[in-house]
Formats: sequence, C-alpha cells, structure tokens
Amino acid sequence: MFWITSTLIVFISAVAYECDAESTLNCPYDSKHKSLPRILCKRHTNNHSCCSGVAFMPENRKPEGLSVEDDGKAFTVSINHLSQGDGVYWCGLKNGTNVIIKLAEKTIKSSINFVWSIMRWLIFVLLVLAVISTHACCRGKKAKVTHILLSVSAPSTNLYMHF
Repeated sequence: MFWITSTLIVFISAVAYECDAESTLNCPYDSKHKSLPRILCKRHTNNHSCCSGVAFMPENRKPEGLSVEDDGKAFTVSINHLSQGDGVYWCGLKNGTNVIIKLAEKTIKSSINFVWSIMRWLIFVLLVLAVISTHACCRGKKAKVTHILLSVSAPSTNLYMHF
C-alpha cells in the first residue's frame, strides 16, 4: 500500500508540474494605441474596478514569468507562473492619464491547485484503506503469535487461550 501511495504522489506531482506550464490571455487593440504601455493585472476580489499587476512596453524586457507576442493588432500574454494566485486577470493599455484601457479579462486558475484538490482526496482514501488493511492484516498475525507464545510458555499444560 505504501508503494502505491508513493507512486501515486510522484505521478500526480509530475502531471501537475507539466499542467501548470502556461495560461494565455489575448488582448486586441487599435493600432493608434500601439505605443502605449501594456498592462497585466489581477482584479481585486472586493473591488472589481481595481487591479494589481505590472506595466511593460513591448520592446522592453518582460516581467519574470511572462512572455509576450505582439503583432501590431493584439498582444498575447503567456503566463508561466501565477505569482498572484488564481483569479480574474486583465490585460490592457495604460493611457497618458494613468487610466487602464481594459482589453480583455480571463479567469485563470493554476492547474496544480485543481490537481491537489483531487489528489488530497485520493490520498485520504488510500490512507484509510492502508489503515484498514494494516489493521486486518496485523490483527490476524497478533492472534497467531499470542497463541504460539501461550503454547510455548506453558508446554506441560493443555491450556490454550484464543483472542
């Protein structure tokens, strides 16, 4: 049972790592806004008109964990790691008055959280099965060992005790 549980944990962890690879957000814009800074931010859960994130220019180095493709009509942000966690992410442009022009939004969830939500129940069931099978297995062995010990400790009598 231990080997099954260990193998399952390693396998699911590997799958979760591969699944957590990337999420994308496509952000179309008018060509007149081509020179504006790009924005990627996570919407606040309490105030849906606010968000926290990063601003970047197409020609500059992108923030860690992001890769950006820009064809002049849209930019696509590929998020390799959700540093701010699951939630609704916006992409947009920041105009000269620091107002964000929201272009698109998408609910992005880390697949590792989804995998873990399933994996913890599988582990729970496996642990319960391990406890039950260990109890059943050891209970039978304990009775045999006790019987043998009683027989060995009192060889001259015909006293046998069964538990």
